[in-house]
Amino acid sequence: MTSGGRLPDPQADARHSLPERIGRLYFRVALPMVAASLLVGAVGATPASQRVIGGLVVLSLLTAALHFLLPIRLHDPLRRLFPLMTIAFVTVVAGLSGPGGLRGDALLLSIVLLLGPGTVLAWTLLFMDDARMGRLTGLGLTASATLLLWRWQQSGLQPTLTGNTPLLMLVVCLTVVLYGAAFTDINRRYADGERQRRRDPLTGLLNRRAFDEDSRASGPDRWALAVLDIDHFKRVNDTHGHTAGDRVLRGVADVILDVLAGRGQVYRWGGEEFAVLLPGLPGSDHTDLTVQAAALIEDIRAEVARRAFTGGQRVTLSAGLSLSAAGEPLQAAFERADSALRRAKTSGRDRVVLAPPPGRPPAPP
Repeated sequence: MTSGGRLPDPQADARHSLPERIGRLYFRVALPMVAASLLVGAVGATPASQRVIGGLVVLSLLTAALHFLLPIRLHDPLRRLFPLMTIAFVTVVAGLSGPGGLRGDALLLSIVLLLGPGTVLAWTLLFMDDARMGRLTGLGLTASATLLLWRWQQSGLQPTLTGNTPLLMLVVCLTVVLYGAAFTDINRRYADGERQRRRDPLTGLLNRRAFDEDSRASGPDRWALAVLDIDHFKRVNDTHGHTAGDRVLRGVADVILDVLAGRGQVYRWGGEEFAVLLPGLPGSDHTDLTVQAAALIEDIRAEVARRAFTGGQRVTLSAGLSLSAAGEPLQAAFERADSALRRAKTSGRDRVVLAPPPGRPPAPP
């Protein structure tokens, strides 16, 4: 669990997503630093070089400022637009270069040779969540930078640009694109493996491993834990078959998610058993959380009882609910909820039983 009363969620806030964090580093740190370096290098440069450098600086600082000022929902469009504007800028400079046009010099040559491969690599990281976009922008910059060097070669760049330099730029940038694509693919496979490791393949819910990992993280001061079990589930398997039982499990999981509507986290504990974590809202007290949690779990129970699953099958749920005590380990709260679940079963099933606080014996049925 995370601090501030929030539970870990695979659909994390956009502000804390990996692409957004990389984007902030690139646009708010790397681009201003590059722009500052270019400004220092432009001192004493030729007027033509200063115009090219000035264009790069304006493009970089304007994009960095927009990233600061725009709402987060517009960061992704900006992330995709900036490489296209950069490629267009380099292509325009290449078109203006050549015999009778813009002549490069040693300063511009060093900028292209340093920033070209470095930018291709940076864009690979910037688009780790979209490998295709990373490859396309990398190839686009590779082509435009190679064209620019070739045009400068035609104009007689001083110091003399050898015939191998544009080819070298092409080979180096293509190598960066290929290695970047391989790195992105490895990262994607690792992320997919991590998601699968924490997911139940049948229902798509988080699994017991995820529950154990989340329970070791810090969490809200108050939370509720419910353990839910499908009543007479073995009868469903014996009567209708395991395929029908799997459909019921998926259906019950969908009901739990629909009723919670993001207000808690759901885990498949194993078999026909589920666990639900409900965080306390900031400023809420123990009574508030008790009422809120009990109402939510009761809504889940009632909706499952009303729902006709595939083939007209109907099932019911029993649930045990416990509320956290100060400093209480999650496992202890789970044991109290599990004990309350057993009382719900022995009391007739299809009901929610609230566990007593730690140290207090349960009320007689």
